[in-house]
Amino acid sequence: MTNKSSKLATNLKGSNHNSEFIELLDALKRYGPRNLSLISMLTGIPRETVRYKVKKQLRNLGFKIQMIPNFYKMGLTRLYAKLSFSRSGIKIAQKILKELGLNSYLSYYSKIAFSNDYLVLINPPSKWANTFNKLFDELQSEGIVESFSVKEVKEVGYPHVTYRLFDFEKGSWNLSEDEAPNGEGVVVMQKASVDETANYLIDSTDLLILTELEGDAFKPLTKVSSSVSRDSRLLRYHFQEHIVRKGLIAGYVLSWFPRGDDAPNLSRMWIKTNPLPSHKLGELSKAIASSPFCKFYQTLEDNTLLTYLLIDRQFSPAVRHLSDLFTEYDAIGESLIVEDSLLFSITKEMFKDGYGWLRPTISINRITVNEIELGGRGD
Repeated sequence: MTNKSSKLATNLKGSNHNSEFIELLDALKRYGPRNLSLISMLTGIPRETVRYKVKKQLRNLGFKIQMIPNFYKMGLTRLYAKLSFSRSGIKIAQKILKELGLNSYLSYYSKIAFSNDYLVLINPPSKWANTFNKLFDELQSEGIVESFSVKEVKEVGYPHVTYRLFDFEKGSWNLSEDEAPNGEGVVVMQKASVDETANYLIDSTDLLILTELEGDAFKPLTKVSSSVSRDSRLLRYHFQEHIVRKGLIAGYVLSWFPRGDDAPNLSRMWIKTNPLPSHKLGELSKAIASSPFCKFYQTLEDNTLLTYLLIDRQFSPAVRHLSDLFTEYDAIGESLIVEDSLLFSITKEMFKDGYGWLRPTISINRITVNEIELGGRGD
């Protein structure tokens, strides 16, 4: 361990034995960082102590709180796509995906190492979901993409960090601890019903607030007010009466990166399973979510489990631990190592009051595909 890591482990060791600190973390899992008075009342910790620990101490120790918007209740769905680009198309793959992320509904992409493949997540309105199949089909016709597959996501789970499994003396995760996995520490979103999809309630002000909080869950509404040029009283009304009451926030997820989320020792990878029976799929997703390295998982329409992992230094032990879980549940997994990735916030420009979510108008002509000589077109 570095001197910095040793000092961190020493500080956290003291925190681990401090029941007040653990109690605060558990309260943040349930109530998020925006109602410190409620947390103070429920935990019995003085409000100023809560404020100090949440606003300063947690950040100094490497804890992060992420606001998870409930895109299903916002009238959006979630698609998983895998795109295999041609040798010539791979040269403009990022240009295409960035265009979709900045001006459409693409929320994430990652380049899979040692291949021309990209894994892509898209959050379009249900009625426009098929537009992306048509776009990818057009890219394939132009020789930019060799093959692609698109599947709908029926459930997404964001697990809270299992900080009780951290060995504060060694500064590493204890992966051998035998704990029965459960779903209590996971923020779960499930595919909306047809009725919910057709009758979602959101407006542009709600969307502005959600976009700001997605970037910084701690951001006060007074600062949001200056960022979006809206009256703070209006924002408070929308936050309480629209966002909170309508459940537009799925939850706040507590994560922990003792050495920072940009540490060079972090490994990023996806694991994709074969389709599983429903009962086994649920059990395996809970078991994997109990791993301290699971960032989030999603189950696809064909009962495939797709899990995103951030592994801090302990790559080999983490792989062995997960491999044992797969053996236990008789599942086969394909590992996809992330070479490069980019995350996009909600594209608020794609929403219009009085109309709703706009139809995506992205076409390959807009992405300037003529910058390269495309192969396989025969012209």
